[in-house]
Amino acid sequence: MTNLIEAARSGDKRATLIALRDKLAETIQNCDSGRDMASNSKRLMEVMAEIEALPDETDKRISKHDRLKRRNENR
Repeated sequence: MTNLIEAARSGDKRATLIALRDKLAETIQNCDSGRDMASNSKRLMEVMAEIEALPDETDKRISKHDRLKRRNENR
């Protein structure tokens, strides 16, 4: 698990979102408050959607048009 602060300082959006996802999951797992669990769960789902909407730079078969289309569909 990447340190959230280090990921944010790196400027790498994907790494930061992944670190945030992991931190939120850890917080939810250790949460005793129903209200906090609900709000953190909602944010976790939003962060996961943001990660999924990011273009996969390793897949060169996906065109720029398709990446933009996928990003807009997830808004």
